[in-house]
Amino acid sequence: MARPARTDAHEALLAAARAEFSRRGLERARVEDVARRAGISKGAFYLHFRTKEEAFHELLQRFLGALEALAQRRATATARLAETPAGRGASAASTARWLELECAFDAELLELLWANRQLPRLLDGAGGHRWSKPVELFRGRLRALATGRVDQLRAAGLLRADLDAELAADLILGGSESRARRLAGLPARPDLVAWARSFTTSLYQGLLAPPAPPPRRRPPR
Repeated sequence: MARPARTDAHEALLAAARAEFSRRGLERARVEDVARRAGISKGAFYLHFRTKEEAFHELLQRFLGALEALAQRRATATARLAETPAGRGASAASTARWLELECAFDAELLELLWANRQLPRLLDGAGGHRWSKPVELFRGRLRALATGRVDQLRAAGLLRADLDAELAADLILGGSESRARRLAGLPARPDLVAWARSFTTSLYQGLLAPPAPPPRRRPPR
C-alpha cells in the first residue's frame, strides 16, 4: 500500500533548503542533503522543485514579499497618522507619537531580517546576476514607498520642509540593508527593539522639523 504524501512536504523542504544553503552555500548544497534533512526522499524533492535554485528562488520571493507587505503596512499607518490632527505639526506630542510608530515597525522589520538573516549573504554568493532583476524591481518599489512616506511626513509638518525625499529614502533603505548584513554575521540574536530605537533616533534626529513655538499668551488686561 502506497504511503500517503506528506501534507507539509513543501514547507519541510523549504526549511531544510534554507538550513543547507546557510550551511554550505547554494552552489555546494546538495539536493540529497536537503531531502534527507526534510525527512523526504530525493525523488520526492523533484515533485516540488525542479532544481535547488528553484527552491532558493521561492525562499527569496517569500522574503521579498514579506518585506514589501511590511513596507506597505508602514506606509498606510504613516498616512493615517499624518491625516489626524494629533499626528500633524512638529509638537513634542505628535513627534513622539510618530517616532513610536516608526520604532514599532522598525522592530518588526528587524525580526523579519533576523529570521531570514542568511538570505542576503546567500544572494551575494549565489551568482547574484541571476536574481538581480527581481531584486532591483523590489528595491524600486520599496524606494517609492519610502519616498512617499517621507513626502507625507514632510507635508504633515513632522519632517523638515527642505528635506530631499529621495535622499531620505536612500538613508532609510541603505540603513536597512546594512543592518540585514550585520545580522547575518552575529552569533546570537541582539536586542532588536533597542536596535530599532537607536536607529530611528539616529536617522531622524537631523530630519525632524523644528518644534512649533508655544502659543503666545495674551497680556492680562
